[in-house]
Amino acid sequence: MSTKRKSAARATGARHARRGTHARRSSGGRTPAGGRTIWKGHLTFGLVSVPVRVHAAIESSEHVSFRLLHRKDHAPITYKKFCSKEDVEVPADEVVRGYEVAKNKFTVVEKEELQEVQEELGEGQHTIELLQFVDAASLDPLLFDRPYYLVPDEGGEKAYALLRDALRDSGRVGVARLYLRRPVLAALLPHEKLLTLEAMRPFEELRKADDFSAPDRKASEGEKRMARALIDEMSTEWDPRAHRNQYRATLEKLLAGRPRFALAEGGAEAAEEGKPGKVVDLMEALRQSLGSAGGGKRSATRTPARKRAHRARRSA
Repeated sequence: MSTKRKSAARATGARHARRGTHARRSSGGRTPAGGRTIWKGHLTFGLVSVPVRVHAAIESSEHVSFRLLHRKDHAPITYKKFCSKEDVEVPADEVVRGYEVAKNKFTVVEKEELQEVQEELGEGQHTIELLQFVDAASLDPLLFDRPYYLVPDEGGEKAYALLRDALRDSGRVGVARLYLRRPVLAALLPHEKLLTLEAMRPFEELRKADDFSAPDRKASEGEKRMARALIDEMSTEWDPRAHRNQYRATLEKLLAGRPRFALAEGGAEAAEEGKPGKVVDLMEALRQSLGSAGGGKRSATRTPARKRAHRARRSA
């Protein structure tokens, strides 16, 4: 195998090693409290700009997954890219992306072209732009994809607390846009003492309920009374601790006392960091925002928000 192909194979193995790290952590080997920052920038609404950090809300070390190992020597299994037509290994510099534009019809998308698309969509922009506020009940929970904690950064505590408390009192949810490895639409909502971001799937990906059949039969009043009585009888306060991960617990019981061994692993990827900033005068920014909002609805475009955030940081 050529030196280039060996390097590509080693890089592939290292990536798989990093992806599997969470599967080998014990319950006592978690990331320090709060975990690493995966995004850092500013939350903007009106002329207010609040420095914030985004943290994953899911503890990856609790996720059950497995590594594929060679039975003979317990070495990790890695994957190589092979051409299905020529049955030869393909080096990384000969691999391109293909996009299916129609059924069984593809076109090649070059790396440079994809980078241009990502930059146009906001890659590198460290701004969470609040587009609007809606009633919490109006958001379809089927759209929710992945939760994150939004934490105030240095200097943003006062404005952060104000927005959190105002959202909680209003019963509304913010709808925000940011770039988190890809363009993401997210719901901003208060959770205990923090604000959270719930990344949402594009609505086009959600199947319509009309695509499925449902019974047309109407239940009698007596049947409905019995059903409601059963629901009332089984109703309690929700306690997630009463519903432990049974799969993980059963696996741990199975593996208790088994011999253990270590694998050679690659290093963890560095956290993405943005540039720190200051917050504008909060009351003045709110007054100006209310004044501008009175003239009509804001358009939900990206460019004005970036300009507003830039002006806010310069004036701080």
